[in-house]
Amino acid sequence: MIVTCGKCKTKYRVNDSSIRQKEFRARCLRCDHAFLVRKPETKSKNTQQNERALSGDPHGTKHLTLAEANCKVIAVCNRKGGVAKTTTCINLAAALSKMKKRVLLVDFDIQANLSLLLGCQNEKSFFDVIHSHDTELSQYIVKTKANFWLLPSNSKMALLSKKHLPKENFEYMLRDKIMTIRSDFDFILIDTPPSGDFYTLNALLASDEAIIPTQCEYLSMSGVSHIVNMIDVIEEKAGHKIDYHVLITLFENDNSVGNVVRSKINKEYEGKIFDTLVYKDRSVQESQIFNQAVVHYREDSDASQQYFELAKEILQIQGKSNIKKVDEEDVISVKYQA
Repeated sequence: MIVTCGKCKTKYRVNDSSIRQKEFRARCLRCDHAFLVRKPETKSKNTQQNERALSGDPHGTKHLTLAEANCKVIAVCNRKGGVAKTTTCINLAAALSKMKKRVLLVDFDIQANLSLLLGCQNEKSFFDVIHSHDTELSQYIVKTKANFWLLPSNSKMALLSKKHLPKENFEYMLRDKIMTIRSDFDFILIDTPPSGDFYTLNALLASDEAIIPTQCEYLSMSGVSHIVNMIDVIEEKAGHKIDYHVLITLFENDNSVGNVVRSKINKEYEGKIFDTLVYKDRSVQESQIFNQAVVHYREDSDASQQYFELAKEILQIQGKSNIKKVDEEDVISVKYQA
């Protein structure tokens, strides 16, 4: 049967045979909303076998938890520019794609640097999606040569905040559109501008997690603090919890000031910092000239290996979050997402 979360509208297909009660409580592990589900009348054995065959699971043996069924939406943000947000997006997407994950990049930056790097600067953007009436978001997503997908940005994106900032619920524009295509991807990464305004707020409210890249310098550290404060306010005011991790980028071992700042970051955000360090590597700049991710341009480079390590760490964190302890009555088993 199909179960739909009443709050975030995420849909799941539930294995009927694992549910004994006529009514039971379920908890959506995406938005943590608890809701009542009524079990439909028992189906015949032949009907159940037909449904299993159609699902591609003839033995009915593959089961996922609610958390595992969802893709992860991750905002990559820092109010400070030049901290490798866009570089992180493109290389993390390429690394995850090489690990057989379906990845969508959303260029939500009015500068459109991500789209430029991928050779898609003249494509339609989220602005065009919003102003196309009933056209689906999926029609604006393009497949890149790097084997992941992109929702591009263009010059019209600068008009988005001007036209919609005064409107009610403007901060949920991106979330509402992304909800329609979440089930098509394992990861959705959102690139944001160097600010804490309309665009970053939309990205955070559409996301489950945030990656905050930072250089080991004072102004960049201040940008991290700004995003963390935004995340706290969003949880308090909107009830939307966002897990976050700080990513140290463009690191140089021989920079004494950088090492001091790194120590401060480690102390201030203990438990919220990726183990992976991304060092400054000229291979990254070279790869951009050829409109490639560094993991494709030079797979043996230090930066390439570090972004692969970051991808592995994110998968590890995701796996741990899916095993969190919850009450038995609040969890239902699902075969696959509908």
